Amino acid sequence: MVGKMIVAAAVLAGIVTADMSTAHASGCGWYAIGGAFKSRNSAYNQAGDLDASVYDLDDSDSPNAGKGFYVVALGPVRRSQANEYRRQFRRDGVRSAYVKKMCFYGPRL
Repeated sequence: MVGKMIVAAAVLAGIVTADMSTAHASGCGWYAIGGAFKSRNSAYNQAGDLDASVYDLDDSDSPNAGKGFYVVALGPVRRSQANEYRRQFRRDGVRSAYVKKMCFYGPRL
């Protein structure tokens, strides 16, 4: 009887732990940001021009990002590499490009 209770408690603990776990980041580190767009298509166009990726900003840890934006970015990489990507974005005409340390919890789009 005690053995069955231990097994039941272990199973229940596994279920509770799985339900209460927090989301794990799919990519934390330094990113070169090449723009934020309300339209996913606009973000894809910019990403194609910059050879970068598109992320849903709602799936990030950026507290002041606003809802419904798609970010064009390269990362996560070392800070020095992110700065190099930022310089390249600026050479390609994105004057507002910047570097930021952040996490994205969703996949690249």
